[in-house]
Amino acid sequence: MGHGNCSFIYDGPSGIVVDVPAVGPLLDAMDRVGASSVDHLILSHADNDHIKGAAALMAHDEVTVRALWANPDSTKLSEAFIDLLTVAADRHQRGLIDVRTNLNVGANGALDCGRIGVRVLHPGILWAGVGPTKGKHPIGSITSNGMSAVLRIELDGNPAVLLPGDLDAKGFAEMQRVGVDMAAPVLVFPHHGGRSGAANNREFASELVQAVQPELVVFSHGRTSFLNPRKEIVDGIRDALGDKVQIACTQVSRGCHAAELPGSLGGQLGGYSQYPCAGSLSITATSRGISWRPGVKQHGITIDSLDSPMCRTGKVDVGNITLRAGKK
Repeated sequence: MGHGNCSFIYDGPSGIVVDVPAVGPLLDAMDRVGASSVDHLILSHADNDHIKGAAALMAHDEVTVRALWANPDSTKLSEAFIDLLTVAADRHQRGLIDVRTNLNVGANGALDCGRIGVRVLHPGILWAGVGPTKGKHPIGSITSNGMSAVLRIELDGNPAVLLPGDLDAKGFAEMQRVGVDMAAPVLVFPHHGGRSGAANNREFASELVQAVQPELVVFSHGRTSFLNPRKEIVDGIRDALGDKVQIACTQVSRGCHAAELPGSLGGQLGGYSQYPCAGSLSITATSRGISWRPGVKQHGITIDSLDSPMCRTGKVDVGNITLRAGKK
């Protein structure tokens, strides 16, 4: 996808999409598993790198999107957000799609799809009711990133992947204040590994992964957009979890390799990225636990060719993650 987030979660005929900055790679992923319908299209927040392909997906002739979930945000004036709402309104009026504007903890239970559970961990009712604010407000300012929906994907009730969108430090602090259980074996790191809004990004990263306790951290980012993931973010993850956690980026960061990239890189799934590191990751839950590909060894072929890969440690693991029932 380049700079942006997109997750396609499926179990047999059931499919859920969380964020879609570009529709082409998503359609290819759906086609590979024979999926032509989306039960829930969930948009974490209104930034273009999370929503830009949503209108095209809803309007696509060969895809059925049954429900759209998105929170209101009057601070967002982007053309992509207005287009999205316009397409959604038109399709809703014609009875083609269900539209929900209450993507908060009160929606829990409504987003489940077969064995797939989608738990909204943030925003809570208070924040969702207020929404993003500018200027003074009795509960303080809330940014669009702070309001970003934090979703935990579960299978048969067991945590699998945490998708926090662009959650910022203040939103994370609110989750800590109310005691949200964020545990998951896989974490897609918020805001693509960029600035968190905290006074100390390294401490933010350390505290976040301590709360989640992931065994795999994914940075979904574009090489040419920003210098992500930031080194202090990666350092914070290592401070908290050391070599116990595997780190994978979808594209090669300029922080890992500033020069022109080698002509051949391993680890790519799909042909959209010119700069794949791990590429598009496939995370699979089975009776034996959770596995992901490209695995550590395959990913290692790519990072061995880079000047200073931030994810490199002295430890090489097997790329298999155990999903424990009731893990906290």
